[in-house]
Amino acid sequence: MSPSSVFPPEIYDKIIDEVSSSSSKDNLSACSLVDRSWISRSRAHMFRDINFTTASKKDLPTSIKHTVAFQQNVASNTDVALYARHLVLTLTSSGNTASQIPQASQLLNLHSITLKCSNSIIYAVNDAVLTRLLSFIRHNQNLEHISVQSLVIEPSAFDVFIKCIGIRAPRLRSLHLQSVWGPDWTTDVWNQRKSAQRSESHHKVHALTKLFISHCEDGLISTFIGAFDLRYLERIALTNLDWGSCMTIIAATLNSTSLNHFTLDLSDHRRFSINGSGEDIYTRLASIPTVQLILQRFSDAPSTLQRLQRAAFQRQHFLKQLHLQFRQYPSPSEPVIDTAFREFQYSFPRLRVSIGFDIQEGISSTSAATMNTSALFRRMGQIGGLQFESLDAWWTHEAERY
Repeated sequence: MSPSSVFPPEIYDKIIDEVSSSSSKDNLSACSLVDRSWISRSRAHMFRDINFTTASKKDLPTSIKHTVAFQQNVASNTDVALYARHLVLTLTSSGNTASQIPQASQLLNLHSITLKCSNSIIYAVNDAVLTRLLSFIRHNQNLEHISVQSLVIEPSAFDVFIKCIGIRAPRLRSLHLQSVWGPDWTTDVWNQRKSAQRSESHHKVHALTKLFISHCEDGLISTFIGAFDLRYLERIALTNLDWGSCMTIIAATLNSTSLNHFTLDLSDHRRFSINGSGEDIYTRLASIPTVQLILQRFSDAPSTLQRLQRAAFQRQHFLKQLHLQFRQYPSPSEPVIDTAFREFQYSFPRLRVSIGFDIQEGISSTSAATMNTSALFRRMGQIGGLQFESLDAWWTHEAERY
């Protein structure tokens, strides 16, 4: 008797879902062989996440064979490709050639793409590597998330890349750019763009809701601002960016009323006004419910809290949760700064305040929570007092949400 005739299909769907969350793909493969009605659900889990990694340049012959095998067995195989939703494409070295990168073919239902480029260099608009990478975007109009990491790209090629996303990925909601730079010989071109914020409104077809930018070329910001509508952002994280780039992006969000989570890296900056707007940066931060600020050292905390406190008093604030993340863990001789936190929380008794530390060699998260913090912060752990928490690095696992 067929299994599907014993229980409702929903029961078997739940069983297969449970198998996918607690077992290997071999067990899912076995499920697909039990009954024809189980095939679709089993394959949806088996082939949902696809990863392809190129071989190093010295192993070029092997890499080509590897690419051909992936092309035949995955990308061009409808029994596999049409179930894929998330693709991670990793180029293992800057010397990878276009022939080592597969083509999209039947990978037509992707919801997210992560490109880990290992500082691969795209030299021009007609670069074959760029063409291969863009093929995955051109063939997937249901893309909701794109992440680009460690890419060296010529300015005009970056324009093409961004415009391709704008035209070919109309459902895009989340964009991550990490370590995207221009080649050394294009420095002057990028510098000319730094102050040239373009307003190509006819290209602003996207209302992004989540944005993460870190370690990126300053000059790409103008292209980015010109291509995407930031008025509907809900979450934004800016880390390790030039201060001018940070302020340009923040200024573009001034009319956003949906922004509810902001992570800003202040560890290398000492200026605090938004370019051209006249609005203090802390006034903008006070209008956002959840704010995470990354500071270099504990001595930066009092002035940061004072500025934020003044900004909140100047106009109506919406701040509900504040997290301060410190790059450096304090030494035993660090001055007590509990007073600054006490005054801040006295002014905002309903505000939830927490602190955290970057992981450092020789200091575990457990010891960081207990070793010196009780001396530095007397209100630590008290009801309504300071809490120790980790930074909400939502961008590190964003692709898993799609």
